[in-house]
Formats: sequence, structure tokens, C-alpha cells
Amino acid sequence: MNDKWCVRCNKDTPTPYLRENLKHFPNCGKVLDVGCGNGRNSKFMKDKGFDVTSIDMAGDFGVKTILGKDPLPTGKYDVILANYILMFLDEKERKQLLAEVNEKSKKGTIFMVELYSAKDAYECNIEDVANCLEGWEKIRFAKAGGKCILRKE
Repeated sequence: MNDKWCVRCNKDTPTPYLRENLKHFPNCGKVLDVGCGNGRNSKFMKDKGFDVTSIDMAGDFGVKTILGKDPLPTGKYDVILANYILMFLDEKERKQLLAEVNEKSKKGTIFMVELYSAKDAYECNIEDVANCLEGWEKIRFAKAGGKCILRKE
């Protein structure tokens, strides 16, 4: 993992992409927020009635987990969020994480990814992310914006 990963966001509102696309999510269920940062998306989903498990390498909010090294929490999830985290994993770590996302998913699971360009990030594009997950339907896909919502078939 890139040790210069990301300057923490001081926002307390969820990402606009999450707010705008909540209609594609189930009404309730288990959420795994991977790389939750300050917990803004986790808090939003919890307020919407979801049972949320939050993980982040800093451990400021949620369970301290080093992505690409520590396994994801046990269980199957209805929604998995990976907002602004995948580009800070090298290719091997990213592929491992995506394999675990597939393993922690069930039919109908929603996987939401947001990427952005950061000077300390590894090269990562949304097409590569989507192509690593076979058997997932593209619900929303913005190549230029580095965002997607996938549903496991």
C-alpha cells in the first residue's frame, strides 16, 4: 500500500455519488465500508438503517485493517463501498481485495467504487476494476469520472 495514501477528508457528509445513487441499493442489509476514512459514508448508511462494518488502515473510525494484508471481516454483505481507496493499493493488493470483495458478496450485492487522481496514487482505472470482477452487472459506470456501481449476478 502506498504509505502516502490520502489526506484525510474533513467532510462529514457522504460522497455525492453515494447520495445520488442510493436508489440502486437495497432498503436495508449489511454494508462493508472499505477504507472508511472518517466514517462519513458509514454514518450515512447507518442513519439509513443499514448494519455497517467499517474498516480503515488508520483505525480512527472502524476496525483497523491493512488492505492487501489483513483479511476482510467475515460474513456476506449486501453493499460494499470502496470510495477513494483502490488507487492507493498496488496491483497485487487491489486484485487480492477485489477477490475478497467477490468472496464476501452474494447474488444481488452492490459494489460501489469511486476513484480519483492523486499524485501519490498507483495507476488504477475503473475499467480494470470492473473487469476484475466476473459475473457483475454494471448498474452505473463513468469511465471519465472513475466511478461505478456493480451488482453481483
